[in-house]
Amino acid sequence: MPTTEEAERLMQLSRDAYDRGDVVLHLQAEVSRLTGQASSWGSAENDFVSDDHVGYFLSEVERIGWRLEHTGYTFVESGATTSARMLSSGTGVVNHGHVAGYFTFRRITPSA
Repeated sequence: MPTTEEAERLMQLSRDAYDRGDVVLHLQAEVSRLTGQASSWGSAENDFVSDDHVGYFLSEVERIGWRLEHTGYTFVESGATTSARMLSSGTGVVNHGHVAGYFTFRRITPSA
């Protein structure tokens, strides 16, 4: 999940783009993480952790003057851990990585 520093950096990018008069803003942020440890029995023990503050973050970007137009998500694999299974053939696999959220905003045009 994004660190406090990363969230602050993305918020500053949002403010700077708005102040420049940009019409479109595109941000990428980690929204969840898949981790795990190989077990002593050779099975996979994955753990999935989500960031419950993504909605709050997106609301803060909209408060600057942006409107969320489109979102997309992708799993970014950073590796895997394998271990031999003790009581059967084959190996246990634990994947590692995160889900990246891609958020496209459009500048809100003030009403006349």
